[in-house]
Amino acid sequence: MKGSVTLSCGAGWEKTLTTHKKPPPKPHGNGGYPSCEDSKRIHMANRLKDKIAIITGAARGIGAKSAELFAGEGAAVAIWDINAERGEATTQQIQASGGTALFCECDVTDTAQIESAAAQVTSELGAPNVLFNNAGIAVVGELEDISEEEWDRQYAVNVKSIYLVSRAIIPLMREVGGGSIINMASESAYVGFPMHPAYTSSKAAVVHLSRSMAVRYAEDNIRVNSLCPGTINTELYQEFLSKQPDPEAINKEIKEMHPLGIGEPEDIAWAAVYLASDESRYMTGAPMLVEGGILSL
Repeated sequence: MKGSVTLSCGAGWEKTLTTHKKPPPKPHGNGGYPSCEDSKRIHMANRLKDKIAIITGAARGIGAKSAELFAGEGAAVAIWDINAERGEATTQQIQASGGTALFCECDVTDTAQIESAAAQVTSELGAPNVLFNNAGIAVVGELEDISEEEWDRQYAVNVKSIYLVSRAIIPLMREVGGGSIINMASESAYVGFPMHPAYTSSKAAVVHLSRSMAVRYAEDNIRVNSLCPGTINTELYQEFLSKQPDPEAINKEIKEMHPLGIGEPEDIAWAAVYLASDESRYMTGAPMLVEGGILSL
């Protein structure tokens, strides 16, 4: 739809410009990238053949969708999560579809559990050459309202876990000639949100941790990139909305902040497939932005 606006400098000059009303964004999922079901029919290209991948926080949301797509592209997938029931369900779903999957109950802030899970993966699947550090939480609250315990927990899960898990897996990757590490960051690494100081700062830390890792481990043929999603329609997002006084209004406001609207888990999972694959072999230390255009505003 077209309209017009007149600009004037106040000195006898004016110009009428034609404006264009932005059309509503196309839906994601089936309307954007192919869905997981589509991938089974169309994208069985074995892009991850011979890959052994660990995905943390893979019991639901982006992690679960990534596990499904990784397996669909030929990878053997180890699903790490503290939620045993959901993790087992995701694993069984992949196996029922003909994929190779292993569930490891693991708290990624616990060194002993990480070492145990790493040993289980190596024993049952082989040494991993892909690691997707996806596990994360979001503490909501203004700086003065967040407790010290909440702040520490935010950083323990979002940042320290990447250090702990990577420290355990990198030696295994080195033994098999290298691999790819993907660290989950966020659009929030680049945008200040007043109600998310702990979360946004933790995700900025992930971006810079990834860069440092990339420089250090390039000589070992290990690539390290961060993945920065926009707002994604996951269970966690729906839980966040349910706690708001006016969920519909908040959802509308967030959607309007993103030129492409709110994304779906597969939008991020397909990006993770690319970073895990050899297609991204010349890419390291990079924050991959899949954020619906919010950073272009």
